Amino acid sequence: MALFLRSIVIAVAFLVSCLVAAFVVAYGLVAPDLPQNADGGAGYFLLILFFAGAAGLVTPFYVFAPAFVAILIAEMFSLRSVIYYALGGAVIGALAYFMTDASAHLQGKGAVMPITDELQWLAAAGIIAGFVFWAIAGRGAGKWKMMP
Repeated sequence: MALFLRSIVIAVAFLVSCLVAAFVVAYGLVAPDLPQNADGGAGYFLLILFFAGAAGLVTPFYVFAPAFVAILIAEMFSLRSVIYYALGGAVIGALAYFMTDASAHLQGKGAVMPITDELQWLAAAGIIAGFVFWAIAGRGAGKWKMMP
C-alpha cells in the first residue's frame, strides 16, 4: 500500500513539475516576443498562461523517459538531496533541448556547439522543475522501503 501511495505522489509531483517547467519556458522564450499591454498586463499574463498550458501538455511526453530513470535511481538509493534533483532537472532540460530538432541546433561550425538562449532556459526550467519535484516528492525518496 505504501508503494502504491508513493507512486501516486510521484506521478502528481512529476506533472506539477512539468507544468512549472513549461511556465518557465513560456516566460523565458515566448514572453520577450509578445507585445506589452499598456493597461497593466492582464492580457499579457493570460497569454503567457495559455502558452505555458500548451507547453505543459507536451512537456511530459518529452521528458518522461529520462525523468523516469532519474526518479527510479533516486527511489532505489533513497537519494533525498535537492542538489541531485536540481542537477538531474538541468540534464533532463538540456536533453529536452536536443530531442526537439538536432539538425537546427548543430548549425555552429567547429567542435564546440554554441550555447543558445533556448538551451539556457530549458536547463533553468529543468533546475526549477527538479526543485519542485524535490519539494513535493523527492524529500521522501526511498522511505516507503522502511515502512512496515
